[in-house]
Formats: sequence, structure tokens, C-alpha cells
Amino acid sequence: MRVAIVSDYFLDYVGGAQSSIHEQKASLLEAGHGVFLIAHTRKGSGPVDLAVKPAFTIPGVQLAVSYNRAPLVAQLVAFFEEHAVDVVHLQTEFGLAHAAIAAARLQGLPVVHTVHTFYWQSAGAGPTVVAPLMRRMLQSATGARFAVQAITGRPSDDLLRTLTAETAKLVDLVVSPSEHQGADLEAAGVETPIVIVPNPIARSPRPAALLADDAVPRFFWVARCEPEKRPLVFAEAALQALKRATFEVDFVGDGSQLDDLRKLTADSPGIRVHGNLGHDAVLQLIDDSSMVALTSNGFDNQPMTIAESVSRYRGVLFCDPKLREGLGRSGYLSADPSAAALADALVALSTEKGALQELSRGAKEDAVIFSAATYVERIMAAYAQAGRA
Repeated sequence: MRVAIVSDYFLDYVGGAQSSIHEQKASLLEAGHGVFLIAHTRKGSGPVDLAVKPAFTIPGVQLAVSYNRAPLVAQLVAFFEEHAVDVVHLQTEFGLAHAAIAAARLQGLPVVHTVHTFYWQSAGAGPTVVAPLMRRMLQSATGARFAVQAITGRPSDDLLRTLTAETAKLVDLVVSPSEHQGADLEAAGVETPIVIVPNPIARSPRPAALLADDAVPRFFWVARCEPEKRPLVFAEAALQALKRATFEVDFVGDGSQLDDLRKLTADSPGIRVHGNLGHDAVLQLIDDSSMVALTSNGFDNQPMTIAESVSRYRGVLFCDPKLREGLGRSGYLSADPSAAALADALVALSTEKGALQELSRGAKEDAVIFSAATYVERIMAAYAQAGRA
């Protein structure tokens, strides 16, 4: 099968959706399928099969914007025809994704939509103030018209969640990496069939190895440095815990809170803030760590951080009780999402003999759910179901 994966995001940005897209492509290629990446690009960004230059990029969040208009649709139609594409697989909900829906409909191609997050979150008064402008911009970019649902009570969050749900209504099949997100999409009025397909496993030329018994505790945080991922909360937790235990922390990621993160941790030599790194470097840091920390709360559906960590036989410290896929034996849930509770967890994990090693052994068992073979089997069944629809 020949699959066109479409993303509005820059694929060189550190984020779970980007990691998942790269792993999906690798899994499908390994199984003998044709895969074409269609995405926005910027100077220095990684290679794609069809590079789409955005009309502009929203600063801070690094979101590229294209408009669902006839020239872009024609460009996509020509690409689909030239490469004999069999299925269009969306990974975002914005202008480029909607143009891909329009192009696919002109050619009678099935469209699958992976929802990487329904749980859009914002902080402060700014997003609320600009929500009306956001709505006009998004409706212009996508060409979609919709009434915003009152889901969270925050206008900007409700706008993005509604756009996600409305996009899901336009396709033939929706993929959710988690059951709880699938249920929430249905509750938001999505009647399109939804299938659960966990994100595929992370790859490395080195075989995964269990954590050594004599390893110095080292925790690894990797995500966008944005409020919804809560890097500053985890940094504060680490600073509190370092007064009671000895361990190290590595932060990787870029975003609006990176400078604040560096300032907050500048006087703590046990905390290293790396900024943006490539995927291979991220996997190396996972291997070098004792455990990975996932500190979002109410935002993620089934983060790639889990798949990457568990596939490398590393446990996951987390604080959102909904994040259960893949964490049956490898997960350590803090008492609550606060910095104080995360600090307590860091102290317990650093001082309780054998705790980190036991979670490493559990991760080896949990890794099966994220295997490339499992992903390909499930996603090919999803493509077939979309084709029948």
C-alpha cells in the first residue's frame, strides 16, 4: 500500500506527534509499504517528500499556517496522482490537513485521521482575549465553518477541541492512540468510526538494555517546553527533591518556557537543560537515564514519550491517571500532579533500593504493545476499514 502522511507541523520540532510520524513511517517502510511525508518545512528542517511552504508561522508555538485553497489542493492532487497514493493519513487538523481532505475527495481516496491530542490547553488571559481572532483565522485557513462547543470553559481551548472534533467528522476513520481520548471524541459528537492504535515503538541501532543495578539515578524529561507539558513544575519538583536525595535530571525540548527553565535551574549543577536535540540524541539520553518523566496533566492522550521510554526498557514517572496504555508494569504514578508530589516521587525512586530496576524490567514486558509489527497490523486493518467506508 502507498500511504501519504500529512502534517501541518514542522517535523524537525521536538514533539510527540513528530516522533510518532517518523516511527509510523519507519514501521510501514520496514513492512514493505510505500510512505510519503507531506509537511510544512522551514530552513534547515528535515527532508519530506512534498515540502509545503507555509503562508506564515505563528511565533512562540511554531505552528505553520497554510490555507485550504485551490492552488494547494491542486498541488496535493497532482502529488497523489504522481505517486499512486492509496490512502491519505492526516496527523493534524489545520489548513494543510483540510486541503488534503479536499484533494483526497476529488480522487476518491480514503482518509484516516490520527488525533494526537484532543486536550488542547492554554494558560493566562492572552489566549482568551484573542480567541475570536483565532476562530476567524482557523476557519479561514481550514475552510471549515462550525459552532464552538463549550467543553472546557476556556474559549481558546474549546475552539481547538471543536476544530479537532470537526476535522474528525470529515474523514472515513479516526485513529486514537488511547481509549480515553477515543471516548472523549465520541462525547464531543464524533460519529466517525474510531479505532485504538497505540503509537509504534522507538528505534535504535542498539538493542535495548535493562537498567544496571549500580546506575546513579538519572531522570530524563523530553517534550515541548510549553505550559501544557509543565517543564517548570517538574524543575521545581527536582529542586525540592534534590534537598533530600541525590540524582540528576536532563531536560530536552524547545519552546516558550525554555529560557525560564534555564533560569530556574541555573544554580543546580545536577540539572542539565539541553534545548532541542535530534531523535537519535534523544534515544541516547533515554538509554543513559534511569527513568523518564512525563509531567503533562489532562493534555496528552498516549504520548510518544511512553512508547520511546518503554521500548528502551525504562520506567516512566507520570502524574496523569488517565495515561494507562503501556504503563501497566513500567509506570510510577505520583500522588497528584503538584510539584510537591512529584518531588516526593523523585525522592522515593532515588532512595528505594531496586525500585528503578524493577520498573525497567516491567518496561521490557510492556514494550510489546508498541512493537512495529503490532502497529502495522492494526493500521493496515484501519486503512482497509477506511477504504470500505
